[in-house]
Amino acid sequence: MADTEQQTKKYRASCHCGAFIFEFEAPEIKSAVICNCSVCYKKGYVAITPGVELKIVKDEGTIKVYQFGEKKWKHQFCSKCGTGTFGTSDFFKPPMNLGINARCIQDLDIWSLEERHVDSTKYPPPYTPHIHPGPIPSPQSIPAGKGKLYHGSCHCGAVTAALKVEHPFESEEYAGMIVECNCSHCVRGGYIWVYPTEDQLTISGIENLTWYDFNEKIVRKGSCKHCGVLVLTEPTPIEEGDENLTEEVRKFREGFKDIRPFNLRVVDQGELDVEVLRKQARVKRVEGRDRGNSYVNP
Repeated sequence: MADTEQQTKKYRASCHCGAFIFEFEAPEIKSAVICNCSVCYKKGYVAITPGVELKIVKDEGTIKVYQFGEKKWKHQFCSKCGTGTFGTSDFFKPPMNLGINARCIQDLDIWSLEERHVDSTKYPPPYTPHIHPGPIPSPQSIPAGKGKLYHGSCHCGAVTAALKVEHPFESEEYAGMIVECNCSHCVRGGYIWVYPTEDQLTISGIENLTWYDFNEKIVRKGSCKHCGVLVLTEPTPIEEGDENLTEEVRKFREGFKDIRPFNLRVVDQGELDVEVLRKQARVKRVEGRDRGNSYVNP
């Protein structure tokens, strides 16, 4: 069968909260691009460029557009749940100017796709990391003068972070978990989770975070309201949560209250590259699709 006669498949994609849904038809998706440019890296994009037209099924007006540098790309994300959906470029003519974040495609097993890695860091202009103006963490568990300090930010720099751990993440001495989860929300963002205590992490610009929670509302996830990069997770304040939580959920919250799950993609790429951690087999993939309440695709 000639390429022009390839059979196509109908795909449906959505942000996590369901405020934005679109569909398209394309040949079966078997591979995707992992680009290490600054924005693709921080947002965990798994990109496809099928050269098709999109059909917008639902649009509640939550989509924001983020641009930077020469503003040749329009990166779209849901301002409510933080999901990156697709981007359009001035470099090509429609429909070849469309790049879809395959992570938001429903029922697509991201981990089964063939990954084609593209090194975009060599193309100008270079991305300049943002300076963290806030205090440096001084956790009680790490003696003064010891430990490894990391710095980072969302892409636009409105939110910055400093993280101190006892041993570097890339070293054999680091004993904590480094996790990639494929639950309904994590798979859409490609987050790489680590689990520092509250005193190991300082955040500046926290007022620029949009908080999102769902299901039992045990925790909420904070992403930058300007560029959409997810930064961390924290327990949902009880006054905003369900006062009728089960005993099991309450125990989980209690054990979670001093932990601040942090997205390693926030760390400056020059200090730590999560793709290197993957090659070192230091990132553990955790099946999260069937945990807790079942998520229903919108």
